[in-house]
Amino acid sequence: MSRRTVIMGAGIAGLATAWKLLQERPDDEVVILEREGVIGGLAKSVDWNGYRLDLGPHRFHTEIPEIKEFVRSFCEEQMVKVKRSSRMWINGRYIPYPIKALPTFQALGPINSVTFGLSALGVFIQGGEEAQSYEDYVSRYYGVKLYEAIFAPFARKVWGIEPNQIAAETARVRLRGESIWHSLLDGLLSKQETYVAQFLYPKNGIGEIAEKFADEITQRGGRFCLNQDVSRLNLTESGVSEVIASGPDGERSYPCDVVVSTVPLPNLVDLIKAEESIKNAAESLNYRAIVLVYLMYDQKIPIEDTWLYYPEEDVQFTRVSVPDNFNPHKTYENKTCFCVEFTCDFDDETWNIAPEKLAEHAADVLHSSGLTPPQPSQVKAIHIKEGYPIYHTGYDGNLQRVLNKISECKNVLTTGRQGLFRHNNIDQSIQMGLLAAEQLAQEAIHFEDWYQNTGRFNDYRIVD
Repeated sequence: MSRRTVIMGAGIAGLATAWKLLQERPDDEVVILEREGVIGGLAKSVDWNGYRLDLGPHRFHTEIPEIKEFVRSFCEEQMVKVKRSSRMWINGRYIPYPIKALPTFQALGPINSVTFGLSALGVFIQGGEEAQSYEDYVSRYYGVKLYEAIFAPFARKVWGIEPNQIAAETARVRLRGESIWHSLLDGLLSKQETYVAQFLYPKNGIGEIAEKFADEITQRGGRFCLNQDVSRLNLTESGVSEVIASGPDGERSYPCDVVVSTVPLPNLVDLIKAEESIKNAAESLNYRAIVLVYLMYDQKIPIEDTWLYYPEEDVQFTRVSVPDNFNPHKTYENKTCFCVEFTCDFDDETWNIAPEKLAEHAADVLHSSGLTPPQPSQVKAIHIKEGYPIYHTGYDGNLQRVLNKISECKNVLTTGRQGLFRHNNIDQSIQMGLLAAEQLAQEAIHFEDWYQNTGRFNDYRIVD
């Protein structure tokens, strides 16, 4: 028997779900609703002055065997191999990242180097209780002094809260328990265990992955409805019977047998009309917003970096990427673009300030550090409300309460970065979508197994 499935959100997870579901159940009616006018979510590309720009430094790399195989068959021919090159601005100079001993010690100076080295020796004396916070975890593996100089200020900028309020999981999925000594050896020997030395990148921007999904979904009979912002769900004893969305032409109704949600969990909790205690739990699942400021310079700037990190507090932004270096087969004559990432809270001063002000600060830092001419010729800003999920200490209890409540809606499955409150990379979002579709492909509509096994996604590791 065919079904009507409505997917809320045309990001990578929603697209992968629709693609796989139509493959498994070709007679089903699949409708994808997207609140924006383009597909791709955080993995879309935008056109600006001849550039094809991503929302920050995207790249494709995976440690998941099934996704490696999927990419080979799905879109590997559209990818090019790119050598990753990155540095960190520390103490008035750029040093290689991942860190290497000599340039790091040169940047820190002899006194600091000795102090940091002695502090890092403490990582050999580990024990005690399991780390509960980002501060505990990083101090244990990198030493207190290096934590205070680099990791703590960077964490404050990225997450907007004190590191002792950030769950240890934030560090664990990124550092995987490597000590400072392991990282130094990794960089020295180029073992590539803690970072990506080479990655795949679509020839026409990261959005090409979403566009390929969309082409094949459409060919199989899937339907996209853009500029449709879901406003409410009609709930019955058996689940959601109808999704209502608002758009330029007013409200439209989408009858359904199954709903797949990739929208932020607090939004979904509002839609299912959960009780106050669940709403409070959902509201504690906060997101860090991002303002991306693109600076265009009317000359070719000789720079090899794919991205750069700025941990120190006197620099307002966290990192810079160079779109030119993600597209090595393309040349932009007499132009260079930089993408500067400012993290903030939604509707705070950084969110609301004129983009030109942010661009002025970014341009001053890049120029004074020796990278660019004094001023860019053009500036563009893109605001992202739900950028990074913030893992407050103790967040997992509230997350589980929210998921337990959603599971009571018998025909609703939530997945993806926003839908499961996971800080995913693209490969992980694809896997979430494919696994969701496998669950949906079963003849009976019951998602108990899905909600009982969301913990499997906690094992995802973010490789810098």
